[in-house]
Amino acid sequence: MMKPKWLVSIMMIFVLVLPQNIVFAKEHEKAGKVKIIRDQYGVPHLYAKNKKDLYKAYGYVMAKDRLFQLEMFRRGNEGTVSEIFGEEYLLKDEQTRRDGYSDQEIKKMINDLDAESRQLIEQFAEGITLYVDEAVKNPDKKLSKEFHDYKFSPRKWNATDVVRLYMVSMTYFMDNHQELKNAELLAKLEGTYGKEQAANMFDDLVWKNDLEAPTSIQGEEKPANEKESHSSIQSFSPSVIGASEKIVKEREEFVQSSEELGLPLKIGSNAAIVGSKKSKTGNALLLSGPQVGFVAPGFLYEVGLHSPGFDMEGSGFIGYPFIMFGANNHFALSATAGYGNVTDIFEEKLNPKNSSQYLHKGKWRDMEKRTETFMIREENGKKKKVKKTYYRTVHGPVISVDENNHVAYSKSWSFRGTEAQSIQAYMKANWAKNLKEFEQAASEYTMSLNWYYADKKGDIAYYHVGKYPIRSNKIDERFPTPGTGEYDWKGFQSFEKNPQAVNPENGYVVNWNNKPSKDWTNGEYSFYWGKDNRVQQFINGMEAREKVGLEDLNEINYTASFAQLRTHYFKPLLIKALEQNQSANENYPYLIKQLKDWNNLKEDKNNDGYYDAGVAAFFDEWWKSTHDELFTEPLSEFSDLTKVITDHRYGATLAYKILNGEETNYQWTEEDTEQLILESADKALAKFHEEKGTEAEKWRTPIHTMTFGGKSLIGVPHGYGSTTPIIEMNRGSENHYIEMTPRGPEGFNVTPPGQIGFIQKDGTVSKHYEDQLRLYANWEFKPFLFDKKAVNEAAVTVSELKVNR
Repeated sequence: MMKPKWLVSIMMIFVLVLPQNIVFAKEHEKAGKVKIIRDQYGVPHLYAKNKKDLYKAYGYVMAKDRLFQLEMFRRGNEGTVSEIFGEEYLLKDEQTRRDGYSDQEIKKMINDLDAESRQLIEQFAEGITLYVDEAVKNPDKKLSKEFHDYKFSPRKWNATDVVRLYMVSMTYFMDNHQELKNAELLAKLEGTYGKEQAANMFDDLVWKNDLEAPTSIQGEEKPANEKESHSSIQSFSPSVIGASEKIVKEREEFVQSSEELGLPLKIGSNAAIVGSKKSKTGNALLLSGPQVGFVAPGFLYEVGLHSPGFDMEGSGFIGYPFIMFGANNHFALSATAGYGNVTDIFEEKLNPKNSSQYLHKGKWRDMEKRTETFMIREENGKKKKVKKTYYRTVHGPVISVDENNHVAYSKSWSFRGTEAQSIQAYMKANWAKNLKEFEQAASEYTMSLNWYYADKKGDIAYYHVGKYPIRSNKIDERFPTPGTGEYDWKGFQSFEKNPQAVNPENGYVVNWNNKPSKDWTNGEYSFYWGKDNRVQQFINGMEAREKVGLEDLNEINYTASFAQLRTHYFKPLLIKALEQNQSANENYPYLIKQLKDWNNLKEDKNNDGYYDAGVAAFFDEWWKSTHDELFTEPLSEFSDLTKVITDHRYGATLAYKILNGEETNYQWTEEDTEQLILESADKALAKFHEEKGTEAEKWRTPIHTMTFGGKSLIGVPHGYGSTTPIIEMNRGSENHYIEMTPRGPEGFNVTPPGQIGFIQKDGTVSKHYEDQLRLYANWEFKPFLFDKKAVNEAAVTVSELKVNR
């Protein structure tokens, strides 16, 4: 069991941050003035007389701490990065403009918001501008080094910038072209194996609904188990292969270049809520772990917001005017990516005589057409103008055109046109005072997330939020939909039909982007939700404990962060095969003991730079060999399409079903599976014996490390990153552990690498640039500061901001 280092850390922090000779401003500021208290880690806690001043100050401090990051994030979301960084970012800019909105469209959405939400978004933007105006007047001291190095200045902000930033970046979590990729895979399988065999293979790889997949809402009856069948009206144009290869190649090049810079872009997130029934103290608990990459400055911004009748502390994505992970006086909240089926690709039939017309409901319709102008920075510093034309159908932006085959592909998002409404819903969730108000906010949110709630009464609630289409039952949701009109969406499901639970019988809810409920499917992404799923790490940790406290949540999170995820199902299979054949190999008994003694973690507790368990290296090698034998070799020409499924980071369900002797649609191996398991074990043993010796201690391998990179989630440079390596963890980009006591929220958190991304012109880095990095690496935390007394005791600096200048 891990020692509770966080407790020691918190005690030390409180000793260090006791105020010494701090002179506080008057307790009651006049309207127009906001008190800013910064703690030992530079986190700002804002105290205002009203929400209007509060949100303006919120924008101001965010800009002061992260202006370059904000500016680049805005440019990334409006498609103007190539104006600063050159032609290599033109493709990214083009995709953003192609799929995005005009200023007029966004302004209309803003005008449809209620008066308070609209005003506070405007105030947030004005707060950013307040610092921009201040900085451009004194650039040598108040503009971060990046502005000087790249020779440009920040612009003023408005509500349109804030809403666009939110809608484009949040769409990144919902966006995919997997339907095209699935169609490409099926078409290529058919070309090699014929239609019937290919259909069976595809149904194993991309199942429709795995009823054995672990779910966040537990204890439900399973729906009727219908045999998988590949049946739909869809037939694909040959264009689908070219469209998929082109679009997926662009996407994968973007991901690969980002990961080469130390940026894992495999987004996700995990969370846990515990009700009074399961809690050791009887108080509701929350663990928050958003996984949005490891970057410096961080993608998350921490702040405390306080005005009459409203107190909240936590973190939100940079540029967002609300908190996503934290607590107010009444409850704690968090969120994870929902991976619900909110995106569809439509195959449009083009007019052979006019490729800008498409067939819809029996008529040729003109595509909407618009031209975008890009200013691109050249190597000599000058800018050249480039114009690009984009098209839209009734379904959405056109992402690929094949004029030879008279086919185009367009993309639809169910939430399109409602993104501003979702900002408002999140703001309402921040302001909510009880479960009823939180649920109302959840019902108004249209993008696919999971929302979590834990309150002072001990109640917990979980909502799979989003606006989900009602699709024709004649189509297969795993593939593109014919765009001729007969199979268009028939409306949207009511919020009441979304998976949700209040105070579930088991006393908790856990999620790691897994399936929300037994009968809920997610179309083209179905292979994300299989029997072998990483959320099992959280379920195991919860079920192993009769009652749970914050320390237990921390230990569960630690275990999940360092677990070799394949061990849950595959290690028992391996041990069983070895035990049944001990007489066949004198090395098996030793190997069995090593595997049984291993805690399944790839950790380095003694900090010697090597994983503690040598048998972990053996297991990795065994899994690679086993997987390759099952899939990579037989599917060598398709392995670029299938490996992401068969060795998916969330789980390897198909491999388990094959090795466990369960029924599949296609016979994936002629070999006895036990023999296959043993042959892979023998290969791995032979390799380690030859290269390192017979003792497992000698098999230990160097730890994998990661650094906090300088590109954002959306692939745009937003800072200089960090060169400090830490051990690789499958963990939230930040963590909040909150207990909702009768007095209010208490707990601990860490938001690496640090609060402030500002770098002085001469290269001097803020002391808060990465001062939470070692806390994070060592699994230590700082106190969650919420009530005013605790904030005052932890104060290091106190200042007053005049927001009405």
